[in-house]
Amino acid sequence: MTNCVCFNLRRVTRIITQQYDSELRRQGIRSTQTPILQALCARESWTMVELSEWLGMDRTTLVRNLRPLERDGLLKSSGGGHGVQVEVSITEKGRKQVEKFTPAWRAAQDRIVKTLGEEKWADLLDKLRTAAENIKN
Repeated sequence: MTNCVCFNLRRVTRIITQQYDSELRRQGIRSTQTPILQALCARESWTMVELSEWLGMDRTTLVRNLRPLERDGLLKSSGGGHGVQVEVSITEKGRKQVEKFTPAWRAAQDRIVKTLGEEKWADLLDKLRTAAENIKN
């Protein structure tokens, strides 16, 4: 098990997620919600398919993560039904939430990057992105 890629990546991810959650908890948001809201801030709207692909989440997981954000008025969805694409966009309340949690997110991000070292983090990030693309294809 100590050599298992899946085990080791998931273990490290859980530890890092705990660090982000520790910072973000005071802002009333979870680390799993931040990339969704940040992505929604980057574009006017996304289709569910686009957002799912960008985040690397299957659609069922994405829907489960979107529900509380929509319930809390941080995003809105439109469309749906037979053959119609669902569009998702951030609300003004959602944008304010992103502004509110960004300093806490930045604090966690900076602390982890500092621990890893900026050059090592940049190299690791590049290798992870390359591996993900190669595995996906």
